[in-house]
Amino acid sequence: MVLDHGFYVDPHPVYRAIKQNGNKPTEIILKTGMAYLPPGLRAWLVTSCDDVEFVLQDPRFRKSIDKAMPLFSANTSGEGGGTPHASLLYDNMANNDPPKHTRLRRPLNANFTSRAVSTRRRDIWQVSTRTLDALAGADSFDLVQDYAFPFSISVICGTLGVPQADQRSFHSWVQTITGAAEPEVLKRDAGLMVGYLRDLVRHKRRGSEDDVLSHLATSLEEPEAVAQAYALLAAGYETTANLIVTGFLTLEAHPEQKKLLWSDPSLIPAAVEEMLRHQAPFNLSLYRYVTETVTVNGTEIPAGAIVFLSFAAANRDDRRFDAPDEFNIRKPRRDHMAFGGGIHNCIGKHLARLETEVAFETLLRRCPDLSILSPAGLLQWKASPTFRGLKKLVVGPGPAAAVTGLA
Repeated sequence: MVLDHGFYVDPHPVYRAIKQNGNKPTEIILKTGMAYLPPGLRAWLVTSCDDVEFVLQDPRFRKSIDKAMPLFSANTSGEGGGTPHASLLYDNMANNDPPKHTRLRRPLNANFTSRAVSTRRRDIWQVSTRTLDALAGADSFDLVQDYAFPFSISVICGTLGVPQADQRSFHSWVQTITGAAEPEVLKRDAGLMVGYLRDLVRHKRRGSEDDVLSHLATSLEEPEAVAQAYALLAAGYETTANLIVTGFLTLEAHPEQKKLLWSDPSLIPAAVEEMLRHQAPFNLSLYRYVTETVTVNGTEIPAGAIVFLSFAAANRDDRRFDAPDEFNIRKPRRDHMAFGGGIHNCIGKHLARLETEVAFETLLRRCPDLSILSPAGLLQWKASPTFRGLKKLVVGPGPAAAVTGLA
């Protein structure tokens, strides 16, 4: 099975086809790569809840980036792209196994508990308000570039201790590194990102600030602190911004649900949970590789294979959820897998939930007549195997455009 641009626009037809074939692990070819994932990569895709949970818990499925990099080259189909090379930026907790993963994650745990995050609600609300203030008087605006991204970037940069003035450059670099950029552009922007973060980590080490990056700078060696900072910054705003936008898009596609939410803001936390389940902000998980041949749901996955998990497909598994394709904010399914699971569960899940809740609280209060103005059928989705989100979504007061192509 080839995963091409159509998969990035709407992955659920692919998932339904796999479900009809027994929901077993399926061989795939990634038509479009991203940074360290070359185009034409052959891999296995796991989609059912039971199988995803099995892989998350089985120690034969590993994450070590040093051992995985040669496998990317060995598993390409020759459709294009060069051999990817390991980068300092990717050597973070998301791409490592214990004990290194445990050591890298330990300095962050206390900063991202539910209690620690809840103390930032007022600060996050002020960021959302300032972001909308900057759009005052506009007849319309881009929900992606004018609201969701600036808001999410400001929140994560404030959480970590990144100067506000550097956010525009940071956003540009991350879009290059997490996209399907040309090798020369990727090399340039990755170098700029590494240089910037190295200088910032050194500055934090010399200072006395009480923020996340300062804790990393004093707890880890410089290369490790740089890689951790990149992982937190990139994942900490991209997924949340995408969730805000796809969440609004989903509400527009289900007008009775939007009307219900707009009439009862107390439903916002439940709505966010249902958005996470129904339109997970990830297409595919980060890679895993298998150290020996393993049988999953009757399917043999050979040693050395690259494996991806689809939390989005697992969230629509009818063996786990009743009416899984239905979007219903009065019946949110909270045992979803939008944040992964196992030791690699998303460390920023509480912050992502709070940000998205505040984003919708502010939109509902300040822009109660907001609707999508982008013409139906012209929505452009990012060509990313990992992050699922729109490039642009024009919104404003007035009658909504018909929303099509959203499963």
